[in-house]
Amino acid sequence: MIELTYLFRQEFNKDQSYQLMRASMEDPWLVLSGSDVMGIIDEVKGEWLQIVGEGIPQAAVEAMGELIRKQQFSWLPRLISKQWPDYVMEVIVKSKNRYEVICHAEACIKLFKQRFTPGIHALAKREEEIVFKVSSFNTSNFYEITKRPAIDRYV
Repeated sequence: MIELTYLFRQEFNKDQSYQLMRASMEDPWLVLSGSDVMGIIDEVKGEWLQIVGEGIPQAAVEAMGELIRKQQFSWLPRLISKQWPDYVMEVIVKSKNRYEVICHAEACIKLFKQRFTPGIHALAKREEEIVFKVSSFNTSNFYEITKRPAIDRYV
């Protein structure tokens, strides 16, 4: 489950806070305001739309989509797959800070660990802790790598 909060600032009206919830990466986003279900939004052919319900301003829907696009879970799985194509078969987002990396059956996951561990610290956002469960396709072998938040030396 992934949850985000979006504050829609309106010039002449009261600002509106929305909670965005998604059960899995394949699902659209449920939009709540307080305890009220406002609708469901999804990206359709590159455009963010309210596909269920009414009443969310289109500007808010588009801004929510931009917020979602900027989130690490939206781009990091693709980047991991591109960085290590000989090892990575699939990256599954379990939550905002938990990922499952499934390696090809023929890939050596021990060698991948040696490459992935330092590499993921460079690719992932510095301020968040993320846990990666790395496994091999069709086996029960796995290990976890925790990328801890970096602390800037120049604070």
